[in-house]
Amino acid sequence: MNPARRPAFPVRLAPLALLLGAALLTAPAAQAAPGASASAAAKAAAPARASAAEQAAMTRGRTLLRDFYAVRLDGLWGAFSPGVRSQWGTLESFRSFRRDGLAQYGPERQVVQERTFTRGPEVFYVRSAAFEKAPELVWAVVLGFTGTQVTTFGIALEEDRSDAPVALRRTLNAP
Repeated sequence: MNPARRPAFPVRLAPLALLLGAALLTAPAAQAAPGASASAAAKAAAPARASAAEQAAMTRGRTLLRDFYAVRLDGLWGAFSPGVRSQWGTLESFRSFRRDGLAQYGPERQVVQERTFTRGPEVFYVRSAAFEKAPELVWAVVLGFTGTQVTTFGIALEEDRSDAPVALRRTLNAP
């Protein structure tokens, strides 16, 4: 991501990044083949023994993300808990965030993986995908549900597939 540009996915979601990291390491996951269609990825991601709550989270998560990607945010905003809403301030701020993400990264082009898991009372849906303007980056969108309410929402970089070096090594000469 170009550091000179405003990031479309805020850093203020550090607790989410920790949760996502744990989810990626511990949740059962089915990988879709690169270039697979969204429906193929969805079929591959549905665990055979998913609980009814996890099946519901998969269905509801897909629906809410379809609207999120289409910048139809009223339904998702209405499903947010007060705590999640407070992260964004207003619906217009959330709408601006989404429009910025669409402008910076483009539409979703490849679903890499979908999965669900349960932690305590919350059931999570995680969708990992690459986007048109940055296909080397895989972003994970996390929706946590308590009942039908979205009690966790965030987006975190899951994988950088580029061959670019992460950091340059510099030698400093002491005077």
